[in-house]
Amino acid sequence: MSHSYSDEQLQFLRTMYLTHSLKALTTLFNETYSLNLTFAQMKGLLSRNRIKSGRTGCFAKGHVPDNKGMKGRPVHPNAAKHLFKKGHVPPNLRDLGAERICPKDGYILVKVQEQNPYTQAATRFKLKHQVVWEQHNGPMPPGHKIRFLDGDKRNCDIDNLALISNALNLHLNQHGYNNVPDELKAAMLTLSKLEVAYFAKVKELAHA
Repeated sequence: MSHSYSDEQLQFLRTMYLTHSLKALTTLFNETYSLNLTFAQMKGLLSRNRIKSGRTGCFAKGHVPDNKGMKGRPVHPNAAKHLFKKGHVPPNLRDLGAERICPKDGYILVKVQEQNPYTQAATRFKLKHQVVWEQHNGPMPPGHKIRFLDGDKRNCDIDNLALISNALNLHLNQHGYNNVPDELKAAMLTLSKLEVAYFAKVKELAHA
């Protein structure tokens, strides 16, 4: 059976809930009226009587933040030693030309002076074999990939890189190009080129 509360008590809740949290209101109400309501009971009481705090969780228009004007004020010594100072260079910052191995696919990545399309930073890490090929040949055309002729994805020597179409790359992957003996790689590359040309011709005739 629910307890009946007086108009005075309900008005007390309406007034105090505007400036007190639910937990504080429960404690204050119990102390004022010698009661022993739990946190859950207080929530139920407020809900049944449609008593609300009026707080939305958002700052009202014109609200002045508590930390306004605090820029430049001294901080605790234990916190100050962890703050970045003007001109500070992070210890993990890498120079242009620095290399690392991509953990996802094992390709070599190199840091270049090129805007990162995702973060808009002035530098980014880029596939080394692509960087090397473009240094010798210019921008890589769309619809193409760079293939390692010896199958070693870390051998980025320009003589080991070949620009091939996506179609040719697909055929090489289907034939397991990287896993065949070195002496057969050239023959497989030629065979795959013939297959691509053959299927392209068949497709052309079919639509003629």
